Amino acid sequence: MNQGFDLARFRADDPDELVKASLACNLCLGFAQVEWRLGDDGYDPSVQCECHHCEAHWRVYLTPEQALRLELMAARAR
Repeated sequence: MNQGFDLARFRADDPDELVKASLACNLCLGFAQVEWRLGDDGYDPSVQCECHHCEAHWRVYLTPEQALRLELMAARAR
């Protein structure tokens, strides 16, 4: 199910838990089963999200600072 798009609602200096919560699924409100992938477009940064619980997917548009924050979180997770 495609939910369309959203705007990110976190600051670059927010704790990881708030950043993850801001990417929670709008249908089931879950974030534990949400997978996100950063887009490659540097002019319009975004993250593609998918909820494995309810199979919804959506795109979240980011500021450059938010995109950097997610890149750093992804690098730490590796």
